Amino acid sequence: MKRALFCHTVLALFVMAIATNQAIAQRVKYLGTPKSLSTVLSGSPKSVSSAGATKLPVITWGGDIATIYANGGSTTSKGSSFDNEGLEIEIFREDNFVTQAQKCLDGETPYLRGTMGMINMAASAFAAKGVNLVPFYQLTWSTGGDAMVVRGNIKRVRDLRGKKITLQAYGPHLEYLGKVLADDGLTFRDVTLVWLPDLTLPPYDTKGMATDPASAMRADPTIDAALAIIPDALALTSGGNVGTGAEMSVKGAKILLTTKTASRIIADVYAVRSDYLERNRSEVEKLTHGLLRAQEALQLLQQQKSSRQAENLQLLGKAADILLGSPQATADAEALLGDCEFVGYPGNVAFFTGQGTLRNFERLTSEIQSSLLSLGLLSAKAPLNQANWDYAKLSAGLKNTAGVTLAKPAFDPKKVEKKLAVETETWAEEGTLFLSEINFEPNQNDFPESKYAVDFQKALELAQTYAGALFVVEGHSDPLGVLKARQQNESPAVINQMIQSAKNLSYERAQAVVKSFLAYAKRRSIALDESRFVPAGLGINSPKYNPPKTKEEWNANRRVVFRLKQVEAELTEFTPLQ
Repeated sequence: MKRALFCHTVLALFVMAIATNQAIAQRVKYLGTPKSLSTVLSGSPKSVSSAGATKLPVITWGGDIATIYANGGSTTSKGSSFDNEGLEIEIFREDNFVTQAQKCLDGETPYLRGTMGMINMAASAFAAKGVNLVPFYQLTWSTGGDAMVVRGNIKRVRDLRGKKITLQAYGPHLEYLGKVLADDGLTFRDVTLVWLPDLTLPPYDTKGMATDPASAMRADPTIDAALAIIPDALALTSGGNVGTGAEMSVKGAKILLTTKTASRIIADVYAVRSDYLERNRSEVEKLTHGLLRAQEALQLLQQQKSSRQAENLQLLGKAADILLGSPQATADAEALLGDCEFVGYPGNVAFFTGQGTLRNFERLTSEIQSSLLSLGLLSAKAPLNQANWDYAKLSAGLKNTAGVTLAKPAFDPKKVEKKLAVETETWAEEGTLFLSEINFEPNQNDFPESKYAVDFQKALELAQTYAGALFVVEGHSDPLGVLKARQQNESPAVINQMIQSAKNLSYERAQAVVKSFLAYAKRRSIALDESRFVPAGLGINSPKYNPPKTKEEWNANRRVVFRLKQVEAELTEFTPLQ
């Protein structure tokens, strides 16, 4: 996520300019454990001025280009989508969330712009001062711009137990880390967190101090993992491979997980002060409608950019000026768009009402506040209501008002099956993030919801959270029959036939599980890309116990494994994410 002042080429040039031998030896500006924002923000809520244009914050993120487009591609709204809504808006950029929250509290703006995690952090502080925050619009999901970089023998999330992880305080990665830890059975108590003031290389003079996660990982060999924006992650890992130690990379560093895979964790939203919403509900509703229309128009512009080149370049130049401080950085502004997925009208309806998705406002709020409570960043669960828009009214003038639809299939199952057949053992662990197992009885061929609802629900939650991942659904058989046949000196032909039969049966069971699971999701109105779920019959190749010595071990060998794998979602290629 390029939530910073420097991206791609801009970032690379800046890095190269300061990359000296002294960079490796610099000290790290670690912070203490962040305090609740209720103790950081000062003063009481001040009234928002009704005179002049209403100020609306943006941050350096691709989703905010649509906001700039809604404002006519500039900081003032004359002649823009906002202007057509009867709004006078003045955009300003503020990437420091604490500063932005203070401005909102001081009445400089009624709006707050951040991720759901950041808004939840602020919600407690605002509530303590007598005013609530109300998220009312979702811009995007992060789909590739945020990454976890690790070094050492860390292959899965659970390997982070006991490790030291660095991230920005009050930034966008706390919700990301909390969720992936929880999904592999860990909590924040299982790791050591070290906090830094910046998300990436800051524009100010750090006086030789490392103030961001990537710089800290270079400077401090005791750091095992860093939460970073993708340009920094690529620099640390020699372009997304394995860090060589040359230039600005860290020897042995690799990307464990990005939001290209974990694409339903970081939601970017706008929130408004509840007192302002009560007095100006119509204005906030018009702002929401203007954002929806501009987002739809921007996506059309991107589709037609070859025929509307001048208009596209003009917008990118204005966005680069506002977000990056340089109107010439159009390539970097365009790259910002690749890190996120605009949710549009269907996504806002799904997110705020929960229709057709488990990754919604209520679920994220619950997850995030539980994480913040465990870290002491909330003293109690904070009230966080939503605007409860009439979405039928907000659909006026929009073209895409259908429910959430599936993108084109992300994987070619034939290629997946071919790779599995050739690299059954070595590929099993390559890119694996999480495992979920269900067991079955001898000769069982069906998997009814009445018996497996808990297992299916767990798999469904993973499938929705890691919407860019592949699920290999493996069928495994117990090897005891084959082992006994060998002990009894059965012929190779008989043994081979038993092995093949076990493989065929395990494949049929994997197919049955996939079919039952997809039906389970459909009955809950959850649409899934079926190409992401590939059955594989592994037979007796990978028993948990070989040989099984007890009835319990014998039962444990008969299992179906949901193996969630991080891969690049491409139809033409099937390779681990680089």
